[in-house]
Amino acid sequence: MADRWSLAPRTIHRTFRLPTRMLVDTYFDLSVKGRSNIPSDGPAVIAANHFSHLDPPLISMNIDRYARFLAVDGLFGQSKLFDLMMSFWEAIPLDRDGYPVRAMRTAVDHVLGGNVVGLFPEGRRVERWGEDPPKRGAAWLAWMTGAPLIPITIHGTKHSLAPGERGFHRTAVRMWIDEPLWWYNYVNEIDPLGAMIADWYEIVDGHLAPWEADE
Repeated sequence: MADRWSLAPRTIHRTFRLPTRMLVDTYFDLSVKGRSNIPSDGPAVIAANHFSHLDPPLISMNIDRYARFLAVDGLFGQSKLFDLMMSFWEAIPLDRDGYPVRAMRTAVDHVLGGNVVGLFPEGRRVERWGEDPPKRGAAWLAWMTGAPLIPITIHGTKHSLAPGERGFHRTAVRMWIDEPLWWYNYVNEIDPLGAMIADWYEIVDGHLAPWEADE
């Protein structure tokens, strides 16, 4: 299915990204800082915190690249409409309970093809930032492909389509796209992947911690 539609999501993203972004940004009172940190071409891995089902589309609309996201396989099979949307947008099913060989191979091939893959190191939607330690998948993917790992922080989506707020609600959203982390800066670390994902966590925490303390 994804092969048959391979050009469609990219074409739709390119054609409707800007007008859709304007509408969505206004509706959600969304502000974004750091869009220039997303490379205009070439391979890239983006890694974001995860509160809501809104996170992938809001991130996708606010970067100037088409991105495929990894999605845990437990999300599939619950809704035919959801499955159709995930297939159309080329989401990569990720086995959360086993070793995701097929998913990571697909992600590696996609990044090496000069494309963007998005991951959520927390592995699931969380109610509060920091309740789950980040997994190393994003760091591993950046390490294996030589691509930059770009930290993205999103705040405000916990109030809509989230574990604590399952309904769809209008909410103010803030997004920060930080400078990339590069694998070669970690080659002398005892645990390079651990050090890289620790830096990702520190960057995201720097944005979220002040907001979380007030909620």
